[in-house]
Amino acid sequence: MRQWKLVMLGVSMVLVLALLFAGGLLKPGGFKEAGLRDLEALPGVVLIFAGFVVMLAQASAVEIVGRVGWIQEQGYEPEQMAAMVVMLGGVFGVIAAVGMLFVLKKAAPEAGLKLSPLDFPVGLGCFVLAYPFIELMGMLGVWLYQQLAETEPESVAHPTLRRLVDDPSDMWTWGIVGAAVIAVPVIEEVVYRVFLQGALLKWLKSPWMSIIVTSLIFALMHRVGGEGFAVPWHAVPVILALGVSCGVAYERTKRVGVPIGMHICFNALNVVMALILGASAAETGV
Repeated sequence: MRQWKLVMLGVSMVLVLALLFAGGLLKPGGFKEAGLRDLEALPGVVLIFAGFVVMLAQASAVEIVGRVGWIQEQGYEPEQMAAMVVMLGGVFGVIAAVGMLFVLKKAAPEAGLKLSPLDFPVGLGCFVLAYPFIELMGMLGVWLYQQLAETEPESVAHPTLRRLVDDPSDMWTWGIVGAAVIAVPVIEEVVYRVFLQGALLKWLKSPWMSIIVTSLIFALMHRVGGEGFAVPWHAVPVILALGVSCGVAYERTKRVGVPIGMHICFNALNVVMALILGASAAETGV
């Protein structure tokens, strides 16, 4: 099955690349011919600052949960407190992200900062096109781990998914999963694709360079956070592939909801696959 999967993914990726090349996306100068985002009115420093505002808003949940007496008096377990931090951080981060988009789009209406419900179906279509590349990069990460560690990696890479598999009835875990599927894609795509990639686009003058550098930072940042949050090294290639795919889709469509929709699809698919693996393990005892 793995061999056939590899063949099918390889053929699918070739077909997608041929389609994108025929559409002019992958040829030299394709982005410029299609028209770049107009970031003239937004200095790169302002974009970086906006990203930090969103990240600080998300991180503020730690202080709020730790300092509000009413929360401390409820006697929550440490894992429940951690889940509350993740959920509140998601809410604060989304509010800050949407707020920064609203403020900055006034100065740069053609910078790709507008959110529209119509963006999400487009994001779903872009994710379908990008899926062979993302999945192949995931398989590459597993293969490299097997060669270097001479053992099989865990089938569920992300700590949150591992927690979901271990105890799918825990409502606190489902709260974290909800934040991971909905809030995190909004926050991360606004911070990385809109603000960081936008700043690099202004400084490097190259869409491809800005996409690749942003995607590398995006992937490596998923290794930060310590036990319970950081993903293992073999998951970095698939996150890198997601970042490149979202970056290309964003610069091509100039619609911020498109990479958000792609990211939501990716996270939701991983949740579904983790639940399927968990159910299979429960049935077989493996």
